[in-house]
Amino acid sequence: MKKTTLVFLFSLVALGAFASGLLRFQARYIKQLRQIPINRCGVTEYENMLNIQNPQRAAERAAYDQMIANKAAAYSSNPSVQGGTITIPVVVHIVWNTAGQNITDNQVLSQIQVLNEDYSRTNADASNTPSYFQGVAANTDIQFCLAQTDPNGNPTTGIERRQISSNVVFNMNNNVKNYNTDGLNAWDVTRYFNIWVCNLTPGLLGYAEFPTSSPSNTFGVVIGFPYFGSNFTSYGSGYSLSSAYNRGRTTTHEIGHCFNLIHIWGDDGSGCNGTDQCNDTPNQADEHYGCPSTIQISCSNSPNGDMYQNYMDYTDDACMNMFTLNQKSRMLSVLNSSPYNALQSSSACNNAAGNDAGISAVLNPNGTACSTTFNPVVTIKNFGTNPLTSATINYRIDAGPIQVYNWTGNLATNATQNVTLNSMTSATGTHTFSAYTLNPNGGTDANAGNDQAQSTYTVSSGSVALPYSEGFESTTFPSNGITINNPDNAVTWSRTTTAASTGTASAFMDNFDYNANGQVDEMVLPALNLNSATNPVITFQLAYKLFTDPNTSPNYSDTLKVLISTDCGVTWTTLFSKSGAALTTTTPNYGSGEFTPGSNDWRWEIIPLNQFQFSGGAIIKFRHTTDFENNLYIDDINIHEATDVEENTSLFDVDVYPNPASDNVNINVQVEKQHDLTIRLINPLGQIVSEEIFRNSSGGTFMLDVADEAPGVYFAEIIAGNRRVMRKIMIQH
Repeated sequence: MKKTTLVFLFSLVALGAFASGLLRFQARYIKQLRQIPINRCGVTEYENMLNIQNPQRAAERAAYDQMIANKAAAYSSNPSVQGGTITIPVVVHIVWNTAGQNITDNQVLSQIQVLNEDYSRTNADASNTPSYFQGVAANTDIQFCLAQTDPNGNPTTGIERRQISSNVVFNMNNNVKNYNTDGLNAWDVTRYFNIWVCNLTPGLLGYAEFPTSSPSNTFGVVIGFPYFGSNFTSYGSGYSLSSAYNRGRTTTHEIGHCFNLIHIWGDDGSGCNGTDQCNDTPNQADEHYGCPSTIQISCSNSPNGDMYQNYMDYTDDACMNMFTLNQKSRMLSVLNSSPYNALQSSSACNNAAGNDAGISAVLNPNGTACSTTFNPVVTIKNFGTNPLTSATINYRIDAGPIQVYNWTGNLATNATQNVTLNSMTSATGTHTFSAYTLNPNGGTDANAGNDQAQSTYTVSSGSVALPYSEGFESTTFPSNGITINNPDNAVTWSRTTTAASTGTASAFMDNFDYNANGQVDEMVLPALNLNSATNPVITFQLAYKLFTDPNTSPNYSDTLKVLISTDCGVTWTTLFSKSGAALTTTTPNYGSGEFTPGSNDWRWEIIPLNQFQFSGGAIIKFRHTTDFENNLYIDDINIHEATDVEENTSLFDVDVYPNPASDNVNINVQVEKQHDLTIRLINPLGQIVSEEIFRNSSGGTFMLDVADEAPGVYFAEIIAGNRRVMRKIMIQH
């Protein structure tokens, strides 16, 4: 049920010159709200939206709510089983465009202080609770802290900020909770309580998500920036907040919903049949606005009337001051039940450990090793607050004997150093290398969870002769000497049978479900002997579609690169790099659904390798960088002689003359029926030098002007429908 009123009173508080510009912006914004209907809380509309998106949610919510009601009844009858104080780690995601939306750290701290006071009933205005409600007013035994360690174990302030390029107004569609829609992704909702602060729909103060047995990655609260924080805390005053909502009670209210509290009047539309499932809150007909000064009687609840002082009503912040014992039981029932009980067991509230070292990456061995003997290279990181001056690094291959390296140095918090360890030897084949730290600064490591890193690598018995092909038809993945680099141990390259250019399978990056940005995953081919072919090329089939419109600003895209190394991975040369519309293979090139390619959604890519043809041990890898967009597929990787390259056999007739050429090259094409004919000239770096498209062509002779091209080996690519041929051209002047 949406309730509206008008905001009448706003004020400015003079600050120093440094903050005056920020306050002026906030004040102007708030003044614009004066005649905008206020929606104190959007939880009802938001839950209706979720129920439409997921028809099963209503039943899931009902079952969960009944479980909580049963547990809360047991808690109420025996309060001693509720347990002690629960401290919940909080991360505040601030999404802003203009300076006024980028609220200060002190404003965030003021909100945390309000939450801790309101939920422990140490709020200064607790004395305003009427005497007839004092007996049921509760210290909920719930406290909050800004997280001190992030999901990767790194020290954090618990405040995450993102400036976006346009002044987006967010609504209840959860865009603010998604990096790809100008927001910020949630941290693990079972370990952190997530709060988003943003430029919310004018008049909407905030909204929350009720709990279920399986929380989504949108669980948490969203608060409009003029309503987050307080002017009445030890962290200072003077924030230009809405005067009716300037004590931080909007966040107190919304978090109550996340812990399964219902609006105190039961959301029954001005009737007396609704319930908030709490026996110690009087039945009342409707919500209250403003700040009533007398007893408000409804639903035959005399003599004391409605409990409009409750945080789950709609009164102004100054008139809210209490939770009840039954509300406490409902909230603790959530926080003491799976999966939300993990919030109270999270170590994220602990101050970052003084002595905390770890291995953050394995640089070598990784992918393909060119020799059975190598020197491992790892990255040591100081996760602690004390300077790191010494640590023990243990490392080994597979389950073999542990080697020990005593490291010394001087690393500040979050600083890293690449460490070359003593040489090791392993047999040919695929292996796992692992390394971990002990004894930081000669003491105990406070967080063992970030100590270890590992990599999978393959020692080649020798470089593989061409031709090389990989169609991912084997049920074993990776196979054929391929290794996978997956630094974050999350989503990475995998084999799928949902789509294929040929056969039944392809390699696949699940960007649609990969809730990350900027993570790199690599598929590394075995070392190849390019000496065995004249003018070698690599060809592969690609399928990709964007999720968001590439013409919007900002725009997003996953990225695919193909790289080659001829010095066993010490240095790499980029052969191919595409993102955005250039990477897509479909029309239209974006769409909101999960992408699964059809037979016409694949594109054949070719990369000349002639400048590397004398390399006896070339390593080629496909590097993917995610931007949480849409799925990407690779199939039919082939590395072979480029005398004539055809995508499949029995295509159409192509003749190229003169060859070698100096000024012009004639391309004679004969096709069986009319097609849109594309003719491209590709240089030795794989770049398209020229492209001509002939609509509804029956073929003929077409001339390419090559007079201005540098001498070397080029390729003519001819595409007719879904068929294509490539021919090598030698340009000489």
